[in-house]
Amino acid sequence: MPIVPYLAVMDVIVIGAGLAGLAAAERLVDAGHSVTLIEARDRLGGRVWTIRDSVVDGPIELGPEWIGRSGAVHELLARHHTRLSHARGRHWRRVFGRWENLGHLPGATHQLLERVKPDGKGDRSLSDALRQCCAEARWDDARALLLSYVQGFHAADPSRLSVQWLAQVEQTQPAEASELRSPDGTNCIVDLLAAELHGRCTLRLGCVAEEVRWRSGEVEVVVGHGREALRARAAVVTVPLPLIQAPPDDARSLRFVPDLPEKRAAAESLEMGHVVKLVLRFREPFWREIEPIGDMLFVHAIEQPFPTWWAPIHPATPLLTGWVGGPPALRLAGTDEGTLVDLALTSLGHTLGVPRGDVVRQLDAHYFHDWHADPFSRGAYTYVAVGGIDAHAELAKPAAQTLFFAGEATCGAGLNATMEGALRSGRRAAAQLTGT
Repeated sequence: MPIVPYLAVMDVIVIGAGLAGLAAAERLVDAGHSVTLIEARDRLGGRVWTIRDSVVDGPIELGPEWIGRSGAVHELLARHHTRLSHARGRHWRRVFGRWENLGHLPGATHQLLERVKPDGKGDRSLSDALRQCCAEARWDDARALLLSYVQGFHAADPSRLSVQWLAQVEQTQPAEASELRSPDGTNCIVDLLAAELHGRCTLRLGCVAEEVRWRSGEVEVVVGHGREALRARAAVVTVPLPLIQAPPDDARSLRFVPDLPEKRAAAESLEMGHVVKLVLRFREPFWREIEPIGDMLFVHAIEQPFPTWWAPIHPATPLLTGWVGGPPALRLAGTDEGTLVDLALTSLGHTLGVPRGDVVRQLDAHYFHDWHADPFSRGAYTYVAVGGIDAHAELAKPAAQTLFFAGEATCGAGLNATMEGALRSGRRAAAQLTGT
């Protein structure tokens, strides 16, 4: 069927209404551009997704929830006097049936990170670095904790993870730098950006970009199964990494005509990390009665299918979040939701030292989104593979001052994989387009 062109020609089409797309659109309309913002989903926010349940006091986060103490995201929230709550509580680990306070965890991981940091002789994977520097038995526990950390926090495969990038990100965005959450939900970031756009740009939800046809100064974005084309003088592309990585003959890719092989080559130096995040709601916060972990923030049992659990903002809220990242999460890909809940309940019972049946009897509900199977994300967030430390710069480079690229994968300085990176990248792409 021939394409029926969309009659209006805008200045800019922004593809994707996650944080990067919203941030780019905000700066563009501020600069006086006419903008059409298209989003494949029926909601704004991309991988930021807060849901509500009337029986729960507080947000339920299916996507990211931890916010840094500084940076563009924090400044945005502070400017609008958004409520933020500091993380409270201790880190515990269940080891051989006993409790261990992991207050020393940052120190233990930093000690190993110092030993594996780049030596000026080129990049290498974390797995290779650990084999070369820290294979002795005395490092066994610290090594296990570090590997668990990079799989969980960075959603990374240690055999692929660049130690150059790991050193960089641990300088700029380590886990302990993101200790804030909003009682109003992470979606408040989305709401603030969306409010700035209200009535100032054209928004189309449920609009899947399939193909970008372009030449210098002209863009057509094909949507609606090839039945419509949106026209503009430029486009800002903010889709997640896998949609750029896929070859042009892959039906799941965003196709560019003419093709952009240099973008795809750069994307191959990055990896989309995988995460399974499952929020369980119980009748009461029974873990608060378990000694000595009643004040817990995090509790870990790294050998379990769900090795990490954390508590909600309000201690009385009967929610626990189960988390697994990296290769263990990828191994769960395709597992049905009921089986995931069963694995989570078994993991939680073991981790808390509570009979599984007692945990099951407390369970009221669960909340889950499969980001791996989601066709518009195909994973959680990115990390840098060996040799890819500068790949973000190629991804972020405009094509003929007509196509511009944003999204967390395009942000350097160790800020990819973060909401901070997404927000900054959108603003950077807008600045590239406007020349400011």
